[in-house]
Amino acid sequence: MKVKSKQPSKQRKALFNYSNHHRSKLLSTRVADFLRDEYGIKRLPLRVGDQVRVCRGEFTDFEGEVLEITKNQRCKIKECTFDKTDGTQFHPAIHISNLVITKFTKEKKMDPWRAIMIERKVLYGFYEEELKGPKKEKEVEK
Repeated sequence: MKVKSKQPSKQRKALFNYSNHHRSKLLSTRVADFLRDEYGIKRLPLRVGDQVRVCRGEFTDFEGEVLEITKNQRCKIKECTFDKTDGTQFHPAIHISNLVITKFTKEKKMDPWRAIMIERKVLYGFYEEELKGPKKEKEVEK
């Protein structure tokens, strides 16, 4: 679902009014290189319980578990905390585009919904097409 308006207020409104099945596409994040080689995918929707690494911002190179995902494409990570002046700690919201998934949820088996998604992406070859790109042949001049 694409917002046709250029006005930021209408874009924000559309973001909050997305239905869940449309929002999951927006919440997809990059997968770490070693998982990319193993599963053959580049991006997956983020879930509570996934282990992630922060790539940008104040918490660069922090790794932790996702505690909560908000509607406005931000998530709270267990290991990233700020101290308030009264001594309490809180988890700041970090934008999903600044994260990389390093480990899937702490379950013995992979989530069946996610496994089906990975099989479908590998079957249609989205990963290979993006990596290889078109081949260019050099023309021989005589």
